[in-house]
Amino acid sequence: MPRPRSAAVALVKEKLIARLQQGGHPPGQRFFSNRALAEHFGLSYQTAHRLNAELEREGWLQRRPAAGTYVAGTLRSLRGVELVFHARARREGSFGARLLDGLRRELDAGSIPVRMVWAGETAPDPDWLPVVWEVPDLAVAAARERRFSILLNDRPPPGIAASYIDSVSTDDYSGGVVAGELLHAVAPARRLAVLAGPRDDPRCLRRVEGFQSLVRKADIVWADGWFAEDARRVAPRLVRRGYAGVFCCNDRLAEALLAAYAAAAVARPAVVGFDDAPVAEDLHLTTVAIPWKELMLGAVDIVRRRLRGETGPAASRVYAPRPVHRTTLPLRTA
Repeated sequence: MPRPRSAAVALVKEKLIARLQQGGHPPGQRFFSNRALAEHFGLSYQTAHRLNAELEREGWLQRRPAAGTYVAGTLRSLRGVELVFHARARREGSFGARLLDGLRRELDAGSIPVRMVWAGETAPDPDWLPVVWEVPDLAVAAARERRFSILLNDRPPPGIAASYIDSVSTDDYSGGVVAGELLHAVAPARRLAVLAGPRDDPRCLRRVEGFQSLVRKADIVWADGWFAEDARRVAPRLVRRGYAGVFCCNDRLAEALLAAYAAAAVARPAVVGFDDAPVAEDLHLTTVAIPWKELMLGAVDIVRRRLRGETGPAASRVYAPRPVHRTTLPLRTA
């Protein structure tokens, strides 16, 4: 007669079923092997084997000969990539437009089918893998349905949804530190300022925080937007105050600032931008460059994994920005 099951072993089984019910392991994902289950929960190998066998008999798991134990069910076979972008990417020369154009080229080069969707205009199709820019709620909605998605230049919110949301982004905080190092090397710290974008955008806040970690007394002037027209109303204020150096949280803000100095016929200070957008080359702007190529190739690599049906933990790839030195920042002299 078999010995009665201990309360501890019964509790382990309840925990495993709860994981499977609540989406902790999506359909088709490899499950604990007998050895891994034993090590994770402090069981004997024989007990772990019996638990996995019971879960298989009850329909929770599937045993694949010579392959292992997998969560029952199959993942949806995806047809390709669905690019879901905010309408701001329609603006020529914008960050989103550059990201969209580059990503399309990389996906085309890899012969990956692509479907374009503008946020709010067309309902997403669950047969396609969402690759999302500036519409994080869509990624969270997909995660609630236990579907994977990829966030571009953003990070998933904490919680259960994050286990289904891959992401590729740049380290905005580190970029702000880089800008601080560049300006601190050529101008007195007490005479530095930041021309910031939207004060409710986490990426802007991280850039400002990174800069302030090095230049604590820098003045912050908020444009409350990312485009040159947003900065035009506040740029004259920076001109009047006579700063020795200004960090602009993106290159479009720097464009407006440089125009304000030219209109006032005042010698411009040292200026550093962020992004390395095409306008930075036109303006000869020293800037903190987003690693565009790495960002896009990282996204394509994750796309390939998900389209192959891989169900491993969500990846979060963060790439460090780098300085690009041009003439808006004087070279440091010995």
